[in-house]
Amino acid sequence: MICFASYRLAAPPMLAAMALAAGLAAPLAARADTPGGSAVLLNPDPLSRVVGLPPAPGSAVAREDLAILLWLQGARTPEMAANTWLLLERNLGTFSRALGVDVAKTTPQIYGALKTFLKPVDAVKDNLKDRYQRPRPFVSHAQIQPCLPLEKGYSFPSGHATWYRAASELLADLVPERRERLVAVGSHGGNSRVLCGVHYPSDVQAGQRLGAAAAAQLIASPQWKAFKADPAVMAEVEAIRKVPAAALPEQVR
Repeated sequence: MICFASYRLAAPPMLAAMALAAGLAAPLAARADTPGGSAVLLNPDPLSRVVGLPPAPGSAVAREDLAILLWLQGARTPEMAANTWLLLERNLGTFSRALGVDVAKTTPQIYGALKTFLKPVDAVKDNLKDRYQRPRPFVSHAQIQPCLPLEKGYSFPSGHATWYRAASELLADLVPERRERLVAVGSHGGNSRVLCGVHYPSDVQAGQRLGAAAAAQLIASPQWKAFKADPAVMAEVEAIRKVPAAALPEQVR
């Protein structure tokens, strides 16, 4: 996957302070029917708090957001831009290299069920986007030249960062020995959006926080525990574990 060794997306102190201070009206609880037929619910209150507020226009954090985008725009290579397209679709197959198997073919139960478990995460993210209505970088700043297709939705929090981080955490709970590789994919799924100028760094940071927190709620749910205990799922996890660490393909960089 894409490696951004030249910069770090650490949460700015101002953004962290705003997140702690945010007293926000929460969206309706998000739910989805799991493969077992019972609904899994997410509690949106703590998820809203962990996301926090987008940077105020003209604030130091907002200026830093723009500065990072402009620097990356000048520093990215054609190869780096091309690699971001590997993460354009939010597809669980993107994690195949990290796991060492073809996820869709080798683990169809996991592949199908995770799509369902991730639906309420998207619902919470969509509610937050509609609440804050932060314009995309290329909408507010004409000098931003994206290297991915333009999107019409709002910018905060990043949907790709949310989905990729949540998916990586769920898969890592199933196969903890692959955690480092999976979370790397989860991070790159969001970072690629910054590299190509379709999201601000703070959008991605918020999405990463949301994805991790939402995944933690899902993992603690009785529906997820029942899913993990399903013999068919356990057999698929064992198929992943049969791939020795030495045989795992190198991650794309």
